[in-house]
Amino acid sequence: MKACLASAAGLLLSLVAAGASAQSTASQSTAACPQLPAGSGLRWEQSGTAALVICKALDDGGQQAFGVMLTTKEPDKPAGAREEKTEIDGRKARWYHTRIANRPDAQNRMAVIELGDERWAQLWIDAPSEAALQATMATVRNLRFDPASMADANPRR
Repeated sequence: MKACLASAAGLLLSLVAAGASAQSTASQSTAACPQLPAGSGLRWEQSGTAALVICKALDDGGQQAFGVMLTTKEPDKPAGAREEKTEIDGRKARWYHTRIANRPDAQNRMAVIELGDERWAQLWIDAPSEAALQATMATVRNLRFDPASMADANPRR
């Protein structure tokens, strides 16, 4: 009986440790993504590699509000598609209008900002309406890019 209890206690401790490790890994897995504004109701889903990180801002229903690509190569900007000037995390940027062939009525924008130390962020929004576009652009303006976490993700350093 004692051996059974000791074995069960050991199993329970292993499960707790594994859960804590998984939770720690989940927290770290979005470390390269910018900080979302407080109260945004969004969470990050991150994928990619050290040289190319994709961060998708998802709402409570799992729908993507916008995305951020962090890269060590400067992304291309659409020629002649300039729309609005903006600032994102205090950095000057310009929104470019993009089109999606099967969604001609969608409100789409893309911006590129230089983060320094050979790092860039490309941000994109695919909004269903002008009101949703404006609300999402306001959220994106308040993102905070942490130079330390992005430096950690830069394999060239």
